Amino acid sequence: MSDTMIVTGPEEESPRKCTLKMAPGLGLIKGVIIDQHFAQRGRIGRLLVGISENPESIGIGIDEDTAIIVNREAQFSVIGSGAVYVIDGSEITKTNVSEQNPDEILSICNIKMHILKKDDKYDLNRRTP
Repeated sequence: MSDTMIVTGPEEESPRKCTLKMAPGLGLIKGVIIDQHFAQRGRIGRLLVGISENPESIGIGIDEDTAIIVNREAQFSVIGSGAVYVIDGSEITKTNVSEQNPDEILSICNIKMHILKKDDKYDLNRRTP
């Protein structure tokens, strides 16, 4: 769905630098990185790595039995029984993602996260719920 997608990365551990592989996605939703089975497979670390490497993008983690419906104004609403996690790195003030020492624990300061449930909405252009 997104123009950039996560191909592989570690799950259920502290986020580490240089551990994520990304590739072009379908491009149906611009400016986002989407990861699915989010809470069930402990994927918050890999989405944090993806956003620290691409802070202009918005990270969207979607639980199982959950989806988002995106309208033409780039606003989405949540449907299903799980949660949607929105990670906004546009205001990151410090990160070690570009420093040497691969596989080091990732450090990120001033990253924003929203957790949304069924019927909650989010505006991708304004970066606000």
